[in-house]
Amino acid sequence: MAARTPAKGRVETGLAHELATRHDIGSAERAALRAQARAVDVAEQDRDVEAVSKANAVYLDLRQAAGLSSGNNKPIDAVDELLAELLKPEPNTRHTAE
Repeated sequence: MAARTPAKGRVETGLAHELATRHDIGSAERAALRAQARAVDVAEQDRDVEAVSKANAVYLDLRQAAGLSSGNNKPIDAVDELLAELLKPEPNTRHTAE
């Protein structure tokens, strides 16, 4: 007898709502995201703290790789990132008037 598939949990449900408006994410990425969201939900249901931490870390990595931001953070623009790196002060340097 096959095990009954549990209903969608909160993470998988939230992802489904988010993916409904995203048409730039392919089917393979969607499947991986859904599977990992399910893993987070199952770990939470089992109250397994270690499994939740591991599943959530992988889920967040997959979200980032798919271009989905966690929270309401905007994705970092590559040019902005480069400028921030170039304008970052060097350690142990002082600017003095000559």
